[in-house]
Amino acid sequence: MTRRFTRLMAATTSPFGVLTDPAFVALLTALGLVAWLSAMVQQAPLSVVHVAQALFVAPLIVAVMTFVVLQGARSRVVAWLASLPFAVDNLNGVLNGVGEELVVQFASETLVETKALNANLDAVHPDAFVTRSGDEPGLVEIRIGVVDSKWNPSGANHRRYARVRDLIDKVLVPLHATTPIVSVRVK
Repeated sequence: MTRRFTRLMAATTSPFGVLTDPAFVALLTALGLVAWLSAMVQQAPLSVVHVAQALFVAPLIVAVMTFVVLQGARSRVVAWLASLPFAVDNLNGVLNGVGEELVVQFASETLVETKALNANLDAVHPDAFVTRSGDEPGLVEIRIGVVDSKWNPSGANHRRYARVRDLIDKVLVPLHATTPIVSVRVK
């Protein structure tokens, strides 16, 4: 785990992280600036000018406040990782908005029944499923199933992170009780 989270990594851990996205903040600030300048050019009443001014600075204030609140994200992620009964490698990839599969290494070479595992994965989300099983002893690959978005990349990053946590907490941790897992790696 990295020693310090970037803005993107911290933003990925929260559904409100999109409020710190530079493109989103710039767009809202630009709209507020246009409203403020229009109000001044149109010689609108002073109250309208003040409201437009507030619309101009509000996105910046919200972004800074959200950024400050998200500064504790690393400690929350580390605490979650420490609570797991197996290692999770390359979670930094998910926090940086990449990663499409979880590679699960079981302690024994016993094959996990794909149909039963898929049923458990489907309970988390229908787009999560086993993509490869049995090629290598004790190794299973699971598709995370979150599609990147060019319109809202921060939102997609958060959905991917939340899905990974759900898959691990709701499927892999309970499975570990009956079929021990050595590690999970994000690929």
